[in-house]
Amino acid sequence: MSKVTRSPSRGASWSCNRPFVHFDDAEEGDDEHVTEEAGTRPMKMTSTPINANVLDSDIFFEVEDEGPDETAFFSPSSEDLTVEQPLNSGVVEANTANLNKDSTETEATPSSSNSPDSVWDTDFHKMHMAAISSNKFDSLLKMLPAFHDCKSHMAAFVLVREVPETSCNYYQVVALGTGHCCCTSWLCFNGTMVHNCHAMIIARRALQRFLYKQLLLFFDADPQAKEACVFESSADGPQLRLKDDISLHLYTNLCPEGAARDFYMRGSAFNTRTPVKLQYHAKSLLVPAAHLNPSHWASKVCCVSPTDKLCLWTLVGVQGALLSHFIRPLYITSMVLGGQKLYADRLSDITAECLGDGWEDILPPFYKKFRTRFLCCEEVRPVEASPQRDVLSVNWCLGDGDVEVVDPSKGFLDHSSPSMSGAGFSSRLCKRAFYSYFRKVAQLGGHAYLRDLPDYHHVKVSLQMNSSCGCVRVFIFACVRAHQVEAGVYQTIKELVKQHFLSNHCGPWNSKKLVDFFSA
Repeated sequence: MSKVTRSPSRGASWSCNRPFVHFDDAEEGDDEHVTEEAGTRPMKMTSTPINANVLDSDIFFEVEDEGPDETAFFSPSSEDLTVEQPLNSGVVEANTANLNKDSTETEATPSSSNSPDSVWDTDFHKMHMAAISSNKFDSLLKMLPAFHDCKSHMAAFVLVREVPETSCNYYQVVALGTGHCCCTSWLCFNGTMVHNCHAMIIARRALQRFLYKQLLLFFDADPQAKEACVFESSADGPQLRLKDDISLHLYTNLCPEGAARDFYMRGSAFNTRTPVKLQYHAKSLLVPAAHLNPSHWASKVCCVSPTDKLCLWTLVGVQGALLSHFIRPLYITSMVLGGQKLYADRLSDITAECLGDGWEDILPPFYKKFRTRFLCCEEVRPVEASPQRDVLSVNWCLGDGDVEVVDPSKGFLDHSSPSMSGAGFSSRLCKRAFYSYFRKVAQLGGHAYLRDLPDYHHVKVSLQMNSSCGCVRVFIFACVRAHQVEAGVYQTIKELVKQHFLSNHCGPWNSKKLVDFFSA
């Protein structure tokens, strides 16, 4: 094994097991091993601690010789081989997907011959999404029974890949989150606090962390690592795109809080709909935005409801502003809800109607108003949930050595969390940790100018323009021609969505801008 080392002694560090990338906080006893099956070799995950407060330290590389077929991601030709990886607390590993047949971690499923998308409407898809999400949670928490009650509010993102020349799909859980609370403390201005710990929000942040790891694979010098990545280059622009045969899906065992679950009403007599109002989580309550005191949201943590976030994602994608520097918008193909079908119908109505029509005249290439399929199946929950434990928030993404547990009331790690990678009990999902991931990807991807931006806020809003100007479309396409789509266009579209809500008397969508002014 050859090895090149640069200052591994302090701060955030990074290990590359070529063609696999790893930087994680897994304890030595927590390593997972791939058993020898169908010609694949066992692989041990190593770990390197990361200090969340030191974001710009040197990088530690470790190189190992690996077999040529150990890099495939969802590759049926490699005996259902899949690639996992974690970050800031992350590991990239190769793992056979069918090691545990009971977990249905990755399985071939029949697809419809009528339409490429009709498979998402089948009962098999709905039940399989629920089963693999539930089994992934159970396998992660198998040795941690104290946290099993967190399953009462769970969400999971699943990548599905079509198998070439077959009528099958392969499913893989890549991110998971639990929780149903928001932090109620004063705003934190150094980026170390996790504000919103609702299951769908945490699962989305875990997904973003997984996407950063995929970018590390793509920018790795080894061509096998790039082949294993879920992204690919495009001749249409500098941003990477999700491979054509891969789609993103979401499972949640409860309807997200907000208008769909708590305030939505449709009049059956005249087929009219009560206007959707923006909702905020504040003071441990869900309140309409119009009733929120400005002095409160300016000083205390207040979070827009998950339902409203879901509406936004149908337009801008789930990747967020920072990842928009590197990848195209990433949309949720289907969302499977556990529980009553009524909620799935409500979510479908709200996301389709609240933003209205006509966006195609404004949105730049690759952005669109995406119509997510909302489906319903049986909910998966613990038999009895302990009030002391189900308030905690668990997060994990593919390849992590262990789950991380956050105390939502504080926005920092719970003292009993199996994984603790950040300084001062900060989570691997906090803004500061994501800023660290972003800077590392920017460095490897040759985007040095992004590292030169002074702080997290400027990275998020770079190239943003006042969306009230009548030249928004001209501005956006000018950015596209200049290969400067990046986060500025994402933020401009987000501002248009906020203005749309405000002009339709839905209430203000207030951003926590002051919390973004921290630097490396």
